[in-house]
Amino acid sequence: LNDPKIKEYEVALDPLNAEPTNPVMDRPHFFPLPVTDKIATIEKEDVERATMFLPTHSAYFASYFTITGLHGMHVLGGVLVFIYMWLPVSKKLYQRNPEHLANRVEVSGLFWHFVDLIWIFVFPLFYLL
Repeated sequence: LNDPKIKEYEVALDPLNAEPTNPVMDRPHFFPLPVTDKIATIEKEDVERATMFLPTHSAYFASYFTITGLHGMHVLGGVLVFIYMWLPVSKKLYQRNPEHLANRVEVSGLFWHFVDLIWIFVFPLFYLL
């Protein structure tokens, strides 16, 4: 990638804020330096190498991010459903019609285990092949 928009970045340790004896400064602070005072540079090749793992780079990464993202959204949906089941709102439903709530819990459990079953196939597909 010979993109004129890609620049080199210089990063250096800030000597004023990175005092090892000062307990308030528990981590180093970094700031950009002028090109003449550069200590470490991030080369264009390193930026290109880092962009190799984006979904736009290959079909593998596009499908990886799509499938794992969809799986994550389904897990989040299942968690939200189970949270709803444990809220006091479902207690009112249980008092009115316990069979209806039992059916909802059963269907939610089936959904949760279906998502788990799908992950059993997704995990080897992306991580072991």
